[in-house]
Amino acid sequence: MSVFFNSRTRLIENKSLGGAEKSRLWLVDYRIISAYVLFTLVFSIGNVSLVFASPRASALSTEQQRDWPFSEDELVDRVWSLSSGYFNSFRQPASNILYGARLSTKQGWTTPEGVNHDQPKPWGYGSRIADTSLHGGHILVALLDAWEARPDPFLEKNIRKIVLGLKLIGSLPERYPKARYPTLTGLVPRGPHPDDKSAWYDDSSMDQHTAYIISLARFSASSLATDTDKQWIRQSLDKVGRRLEDNLWEIKRADGVTRAHVGFPWTGYIFQHASILLPTVYALYIGTGDEHWLEVFNKFLNEKGGLRWRRLHPGPHVELNAHPIYANQGSFRLNSLYRFLSDSEKKSVVRDLLFYISQVQMDRDFPGPWYRKFHSENEWKTLSAKWGWEGDELHGSQDAWERYQPEMLDDAPLAMLAHVRFPLAAYHMVMLSENSALIHTHLRSIWEMLTTIDMGKIPAGEINHLYVVVSMEIYAFYFSQKSFIR
Repeated sequence: MSVFFNSRTRLIENKSLGGAEKSRLWLVDYRIISAYVLFTLVFSIGNVSLVFASPRASALSTEQQRDWPFSEDELVDRVWSLSSGYFNSFRQPASNILYGARLSTKQGWTTPEGVNHDQPKPWGYGSRIADTSLHGGHILVALLDAWEARPDPFLEKNIRKIVLGLKLIGSLPERYPKARYPTLTGLVPRGPHPDDKSAWYDDSSMDQHTAYIISLARFSASSLATDTDKQWIRQSLDKVGRRLEDNLWEIKRADGVTRAHVGFPWTGYIFQHASILLPTVYALYIGTGDEHWLEVFNKFLNEKGGLRWRRLHPGPHVELNAHPIYANQGSFRLNSLYRFLSDSEKKSVVRDLLFYISQVQMDRDFPGPWYRKFHSENEWKTLSAKWGWEGDELHGSQDAWERYQPEMLDDAPLAMLAHVRFPLAAYHMVMLSENSALIHTHLRSIWEMLTTIDMGKIPAGEINHLYVVVSMEIYAFYFSQKSFIR
């Protein structure tokens, strides 16, 4: 494979080498040349795939692995402190469900009556209860990553609590059915309201469903899951999978007819479709043990001559989520597929893709053409002038973070979005890249972010939860590397 470098991460088809499906030129940021070359050598010399018991503990010298921006005690203390603060503020003790704002602000949330009348939107945006499965699922996987690297009672306790919360969410449509609809199974709802478990939204989404399926499959595959846990997960995931399958892999509301707001079908052949469908169906197989889901996975994998699988190879066809702060959800799903797969050749392909999309996201401009249209040009010009942007865009996540100033937390939410939430998503993708050299390249910046921001000034649950997720992934990376050295 030929590799060329320029000053920006981009992928361009080399037409002279025989077309889109035959060959590509990879144009990779010169600043990460050593990381990329190291990655390429590990996975292409002699066409041999190397598989490690601890997948992130590779491709670094002993000296690099010991060059940490923290001591072990500092790491553990910080991760425990961040996690405890988050759980104490955003998790309801009675239900173990994670919410989108601090429970202390509950009086300003949508009421149970409002939820049952589909307010403020049928899909719950603005209610503070719309992303319970998403937040719970991402936190659960991060906790499991940390626990598998180095078990600890703190991690185990919180893993079990999050599982209880997800179990409650998954049981809502059966235990608390909507008055205007019959009892239904297999829907992963949004909610419930912390004051009324019968108040939940049936207009769910792709990200709620995939996070629920993947996280419970991961837990079921861990040694922490009891036989009772595994039985419940098998039944729940099979119900969710069957409903998706019956609806041709799109998400329907409780009436079984109306497509959810983010309920688009996953069975297309572009990268986004393949990166949702394949990891989720394989997670159904892992979580249920039912050969039916393996057969479905292989059918989808092989349709049109394996087109979906080719979509999971790096190339110009790979387009990340248009919203610049949500691309990390794709890495979450693909990383699960990497973890679940046993075929070393397929694992290397997915790992290659994880590395590639992390670099694309790190190099991505903000706000970019798609997100720019959601705010006025005057807002963007004011923001860029006030905080010293070079032009109208931030050129990459590293640029965004390096321009961060604590005063931004007292400014309009747009500054926080640009200089905290945007780079945080990219750093999450780096931590899920399964590439040790890439992670180590950005580790000091990530650690700086985790130790300098006053999270008490950030009300958004999605930022607080992702902050904890990234801290857990650093914990997992550190202890997996340490174990590898030993």
